[in-house]
Amino acid sequence: MREIGVAIAVLVLCCLSGFAQNNRSAVSLTGSDTASCTVPDPCRTFSTAMSKTNAGGEIVVLSTAGYGPFSVDRSVSVIAPPAYHAAMAPTAGTAITISTPNVTVVLRNLYLNSLGASTGISITADNSIVHVENLTINGFVGNGIEATGNFPGTTQVFIKDSEIRGCAYGIYGFPGSGTLKLFVDRTRLEANQQEGIFLYASELVMRDSAVVGSSFSGIQADYAAKADVDRSVVAESGNYGFYAFGGQITVSNSLASRNETGFRVEGGSLAADHCVSSKNGNGFLVTSGGTMSVSNSMATFNIGDGIAAIDPGSAYVSGNTVTYNGVGLHVTGAATMASLGNNMVRGNTTNVSGTVTTVAGN
Repeated sequence: MREIGVAIAVLVLCCLSGFAQNNRSAVSLTGSDTASCTVPDPCRTFSTAMSKTNAGGEIVVLSTAGYGPFSVDRSVSVIAPPAYHAAMAPTAGTAITISTPNVTVVLRNLYLNSLGASTGISITADNSIVHVENLTINGFVGNGIEATGNFPGTTQVFIKDSEIRGCAYGIYGFPGSGTLKLFVDRTRLEANQQEGIFLYASELVMRDSAVVGSSFSGIQADYAAKADVDRSVVAESGNYGFYAFGGQITVSNSLASRNETGFRVEGGSLAADHCVSSKNGNGFLVTSGGTMSVSNSMATFNIGDGIAAIDPGSAYVSGNTVTYNGVGLHVTGAATMASLGNNMVRGNTTNVSGTVTTVAGN
């Protein structure tokens, strides 16, 4: 009887060990997915390590390797030290999927390189917080980072010190419902094939970043989208740098250069303060019933218009330097441009075309 009792106890312990989870799991080039995924006994792939990690735990990288796509179904931190190259190179689908609600996820120092896959990071998790820190996301045929779920609560995505390049859309915010907030710091979006950042019914706060070489627009705010951008550069876009298309954009201390139009508004609103629009086709332009405010800014060396209100659009201008453009201040048809009369408009091929109304300040 004693022997039977010992055998049962051993069996129970073995069974319980099969369900044991780690607060800290690990992956390594020399690991095995039949391992326990502890630091002394690492796994080979992120997806196996995820299944063996407690909610709120972490997965750490112990060596340079490719670790495969994975889905996040709990709060977790996936971390590679700077000394290691922790990569994913999917040929189809999505590299990282975050779909479980009410989670906090940290992704740090990973390299996502598409070999035909559609999406780098897909976020559909409601009421969640996602931190993307020091990631490189390269060559996805769809979106580098997309947040497209239904968010009855509020989902927040924090992106910093990262590079997103060669995707169709760099960052794509298009919630089906609810509130999506994106925060971007010290990040470069380079040579994406549509927009660097596309927003629909979502919110963006961006600082100290660059959007360069987008085939269509650098930053586009569509219906009900709101973007606040400070100390950033949008350059070499095939069409528009900052583009409010039914949405709202506020820009300060920023540069738009070598775009078809630096700042463009159609049916939305844009406010620019202490900005520079230079060497574009047009500097600042509002049309299609939009409104635009430009203050303490510079429009210079643009091929066409420095600041323009095209029928039907409304512009409010004060304290600007408008020099060396084709037309400095340009107003057409029923469009309106109101000025405090304190703009420096000199050295353009035509300084003013159309009617600029001078109004008193309050």
